[in-house]
Amino acid sequence: MWIRRSLLAAAGTAYALLPLTAAMGAPVPVPGAPEPAVPDAVYPLVAYADPDLGGASQAFGAGVYDADLGGLSAVGGDAVSSLRVAEGYRVLACDRTAAQSVDAVDGLGSCRYFDAGWYDRVGGNLDDSISLLTVVAAKESGRGVTVYGEPSLTGGALRLGPGRYEAAAGDLDRLDAVRSLSVADGHQAVLCDSDRSTATASGNPGLCQVFGPGEHPTVGAGLDGAVSLVAVGGPAVTAAVGAALGGAAQTFGSGVHQAAAGDLVQVGNDAISSLHVAAGHRVLVCADDQVAPAVLGACTLLGSGVHELAGTGLDDGISLLAVSAGPATGQVLTAYADGGLSGSSGAFGAGMFAAGDLGGVGNDAISSLRLADGARAVLCEDAKPGAVGACRLFTAGDHGTVGKPLNDQTSLIFVAA
Repeated sequence: MWIRRSLLAAAGTAYALLPLTAAMGAPVPVPGAPEPAVPDAVYPLVAYADPDLGGASQAFGAGVYDADLGGLSAVGGDAVSSLRVAEGYRVLACDRTAAQSVDAVDGLGSCRYFDAGWYDRVGGNLDDSISLLTVVAAKESGRGVTVYGEPSLTGGALRLGPGRYEAAAGDLDRLDAVRSLSVADGHQAVLCDSDRSTATASGNPGLCQVFGPGEHPTVGAGLDGAVSLVAVGGPAVTAAVGAALGGAAQTFGSGVHQAAAGDLVQVGNDAISSLHVAAGHRVLVCADDQVAPAVLGACTLLGSGVHELAGTGLDDGISLLAVSAGPATGQVLTAYADGGLSGSSGAFGAGMFAAGDLGGVGNDAISSLRLADGARAVLCEDAKPGAVGACRLFTAGDHGTVGKPLNDQTSLIFVAA
């Protein structure tokens, strides 16, 4: 079906990676492990609360996810025990607990660096201790982070878009050292003193620190002149009023963002002309946002990359954006096969659920639903090339019917907690 092909294409271009080895106790991919049930897309990262890819789970696209900021809401902070990393991506997993002690100087505790593969345990003293996940693909153009060769944002400069930059790959050769940096709004950077030349042998990238938006006149005493890895995470979606991401712009994370709720203040309602979708993310853009529950106007599902809307019906017509990397477990939405909240059911956390992810309730089977307090969801008919079918927006509460034309026709769900 078309949605399968489109989401697979959106997952990102494959990138050659060096495999982890078993040296020095490094975590290794599970030999012969079956592929987890992610039938409609290759998600960049799926994190699991239990060993052997079990328990609560959450899919992630490229970016930096901090448990303290709600970034690990489905799987939980200090709860991750196993991982699945897709081809073309690397993951830096860190514990912040040690770094929060009074005498901490590095900003992060223990970290591990994971290549593509399946890991039945994260290892490295990180089981049930991960509170920061950085998911990076190959380099993208952009100016999310600028690193400088001298303190106080002086000396030679190197502008970096989202992705991974490693000394071993020559990515930092233009600078003799990294001693300060600036981070643009919507971006974060994690700097470490080891890259794949040593981390793939041990899984340990050494001393690491995370930097949020703003100017950082020093990288800290431990990293000064010793940075070998820069991992840059950007926003899931950037929307702009002009072509080629020009003019006023606004960034969006995972969730359902609607003009009627005041979520498009910076870019404006019916004003978007171009979008950038980060690697591994998807965005459903829709017209005619109304007070929920309501049938939406025309909707289109977009994968990673830059999208120009000129000449389409959505140019200067977007009122709602639903953003996600993929599914997560939880009970934010409970869907029922029969009206009046009856019949077989399935529970869903925040995220995107395609036809193969609809679990116990099934594809083309939903008739009613319940949404938790503060939640929003968009349900859509079968996807078609270049667009999806009819979509409807729902807010918190019980909905005894999903209405026509979605009754027994829902194949795509976006859920926001």
